Amino acid sequence: EHEKDLKPPICNKLLSAGQLKIMFVGGKEANDRGDYHIEDGEEFFYMMKGDMCLKVLEKGKHRDIIIKEGHTFLLPPRIPHSPQRPANSLGLVIERERQPGDMDALQWFVKGTTDVLWRQTFLCSDLGKDLVKVVKNFKASYEGKTGKKRPKGGNLNDDVKPIMPLSRPLDCKNTLADPLAIDGWVKSNEESLKKGFVDLCRGKDFQIQVACGSLKTEPITHSSEAFYYLVRGKAELKESSSSFKVSMADSSIVVIAPRTKHFLLLGENTLLMTLTWPNAPQEDCNVMTPGEAPRLERESVYANFEENGELKLDDFGERTDVS
Repeated sequence: EHEKDLKPPICNKLLSAGQLKIMFVGGKEANDRGDYHIEDGEEFFYMMKGDMCLKVLEKGKHRDIIIKEGHTFLLPPRIPHSPQRPANSLGLVIERERQPGDMDALQWFVKGTTDVLWRQTFLCSDLGKDLVKVVKNFKASYEGKTGKKRPKGGNLNDDVKPIMPLSRPLDCKNTLADPLAIDGWVKSNEESLKKGFVDLCRGKDFQIQVACGSLKTEPITHSSEAFYYLVRGKAELKESSSSFKVSMADSSIVVIAPRTKHFLLLGENTLLMTLTWPNAPQEDCNVMTPGEAPRLERESVYANFEENGELKLDDFGERTDVS
């Protein structure tokens, strides 16, 4: 359905543009990224199909982080990173909503060095679209065409500042953790998981938790949007204050609006992952009233409850009736 959107250089399709910016990245073609992205929030990576290489600048040195299929990785803020995705791969990336004062940047290095060749800062609203514009600007520049820094004192008559200053300093101190294999992590945490959701990882912005096996939760309320991804199995999500519910199958994605009280029923051999932003600004929350439907998404589609109790998933030709 959205194959046309997963095209180089970024191969990105934005699914949700709320507090959580949820994207599918990949497709039939490899991406074409020589740039390094810098942002003020964390980025969560999950590889659904195939492996990828995340090139980063860690403590002033280049490092390649391989994120394999079924692995997750939480990237801290202000780390220059360049995702390299091969053809026929597909990954999930989640970022947080930009806050006042946040400024993204793309930069390129002089080949084989850590010397910055070119950098542009920008306000980001849609990563896939905004990055493409900056990539085009770089390719049209002297630096992009030659791979060299412009001569000192040279007048190129383009009024371009090739290295724009960053709004905040880079993180040059953190040693990055290795990616986590979800299945291996589950085996190591079987006893804790019998009690319910367990933290997979927690950073400055995001909290990622996992639940598995037969489980019925107590009512849950998150201050931010809540992202649910059903890795495998079957589950049902219900809103506590009404009869609204949605059935989930393998690879289903559901996004719940802030402060929506809900609970989950998980079947046997089910593996469910959730991501929230506990410190999200509360003034931006869309507080839901009793009986109002949660916002839901599945795969690359917004799926909204209608007043008559039906949930439509247009792009997949499916319909889930709710009682």
